[in-house]
Amino acid sequence: MFKYALSSRLVGRSALVATLALGLVAFALGSETPKDAKKGASAASCCSAGALSGIWTGEYRYPESMSQRPVTFTVFLFQDGDRVTAEIKEPNTFGDQTSPWLHATADGRYDKEAKTLSFTKSYDGTAGVSHDVVYKGTLTSGATENVSGTWDISGIQGSFTMKRKNCCN
Repeated sequence: MFKYALSSRLVGRSALVATLALGLVAFALGSETPKDAKKGASAASCCSAGALSGIWTGEYRYPESMSQRPVTFTVFLFQDGDRVTAEIKEPNTFGDQTSPWLHATADGRYDKEAKTLSFTKSYDGTAGVSHDVVYKGTLTSGATENVSGTWDISGIQGSFTMKRKNCCN
């Protein structure tokens, strides 16, 4: 039935949801790039859900005064109109050592006119980490799409970049 739903005219949003769900399963199992997530959905159906929908990789950097290394992360992002939601996975660099990974969700907005993306990342409690981080960035397009900007935790600010890895295709 799952294959039938993906191959029928129910494609659009349901295909994207199924594709991202497969990606999240691979994500939860430790795969950094869920290669099987793309099966059954075309680039057009995935991207039609929203220009930003897809898999992104990124890096956040601490202020220089903190002498911390940059941290990489993977984002499974879904855009619906001006609203964006995401699942985020990153190496555990500051939580207790019960898990090698930290997991978070994000909820925010994309302003198409200004090409600005803002969201709040909420850690889910894995490895004892459960705070929020506010991100604000600007989308640039060229050969690849990128977002660059700042993050903020109670007045402590750093920078981040994200690059589109694919559009579920």
